[in-house]
Amino acid sequence: MKYYIFDLDGTLADSMGYWYGSFREDERYDRERMQQVRLAMKEKYAEIIQPRPGALELLERLYSEGAVMCIASATDRWVSEPFMKKFGLDRFFRFYLDCTEAGAHKDKPAIFLQAAQRLGASIAECTVVEDSAYCAETAHNAGFRVIGIYDPNTAPRGDVSQFADVFIRELAEFPD
Repeated sequence: MKYYIFDLDGTLADSMGYWYGSFREDERYDRERMQQVRLAMKEKYAEIIQPRPGALELLERLYSEGAVMCIASATDRWVSEPFMKKFGLDRFFRFYLDCTEAGAHKDKPAIFLQAAQRLGASIAECTVVEDSAYCAETAHNAGFRVIGIYDPNTAPRGDVSQFADVFIRELAEFPD
């Protein structure tokens, strides 16, 4: 059996450009400002944000092959829920785990470890799919196999290929 822990933003959803354009770095720790950003992003998930090319086809293929999958995202579930519903993504995933629920950001392995446990799989059995270098590094250092995917919005913030066992530029390149 194959187990996959998918990131959402920049991996399955073409959303990172919207996130990075929504706030300045110095606002990151301003709770009130970030709540405004999350509310605005929820609207973008409902109205504008699309799946990355090949995302729906990949998920359909993996699901039909019997893969067991979840989402582990820095984005709170309530924010991305309109996107998940609009494209019927919940049917592919056992659960959606966000950093708030996991109790730590993705610079710590908690979200990946909790996801593996909830999937009923060992670290060695799981593949983490990420576009962000620091998240891929966290998963890699925790012992997970990592498929890194290029995203033009996250690439300037770090080279995900450095921490990926497999690096792809498009979801159509996803290995069997």
